[in-house]
Amino acid sequence: MKDCVIELKNVSFRYDEGTEILSDISLKIYKGEYVSLIGHNGSGKSTLAKIMAYLNEPTKGEVYINNTLINEKNCDSCREIIGIVLQNPDNQFIGSTVEEDIAFGLENRNVETKKMHEIVHKFATLVGMKEYLNKEPGELSGGQKQRVAIAGILALGLKVIILDEATSMLDPECVKEIKDLIFKMKENDKDLTIISITHDLEEAYLSDRVIVLNDKKIYKDDIPEKVFVDIKELQQIGLDFPFILKIKEELKNNGIEIPSNIKKIKDLGGYLCKLK
Repeated sequence: MKDCVIELKNVSFRYDEGTEILSDISLKIYKGEYVSLIGHNGSGKSTLAKIMAYLNEPTKGEVYINNTLINEKNCDSCREIIGIVLQNPDNQFIGSTVEEDIAFGLENRNVETKKMHEIVHKFATLVGMKEYLNKEPGELSGGQKQRVAIAGILALGLKVIILDEATSMLDPECVKEIKDLIFKMKENDKDLTIISITHDLEEAYLSDRVIVLNDKKIYKDDIPEKVFVDIKELQQIGLDFPFILKIKEELKNNGIEIPSNIKKIKDLGGYLCKLK
């Protein structure tokens, strides 16, 4: 069993005016997991993400990071473990260039200049932004800005990344770039924990685990194959099925069985050719 990096115990959250967003949420996130958090608009996904990073304090319940109970006095310790990438890439670019932005957190930690330079170049290369180090924010696409945000988190050695609908404001090409980067990061670091709040059901289907929020609570929490079983059930709570599952179902209706380990459209080519 892998180590638990985030645990919520009976967490509830309501805004000051009394509107309850989350009710009695308990869950554990383990080291190295890639977890997708899905649900209809207003289901509390982003609120839950902020509670995990202790950017929002729960109204009730407890938050543990690496088995330590988090409170107002020690919540800064979360910043040593968890990084969050927000929806709008323009809202999180701090430096005047890519290099300065990636280096920002390292400078705050008083990292020696030569070492900082090496770290920045290492992670700029990892996210495919080394050639853009001298570029200003206005010269970058939304996807490139999100890559820079991710590089800044990795440069600090943070091992938990929360993507709070980080692709929702990007065009399809940029979305693909970020999704490809996520899978690349997971391949390079098996201990990296990724929590993705997303509307992209294709991404959710490729993750290790899917948590579904509905009516302020956890509706489902399981591997994708068990979450995406009943399309009518999910449609009742405002969700749909991953497109690849619809194609696989159509192929099955035509007598063509698809192995369960095939999860990407691009891998269906040979089977699609069998359709008459």
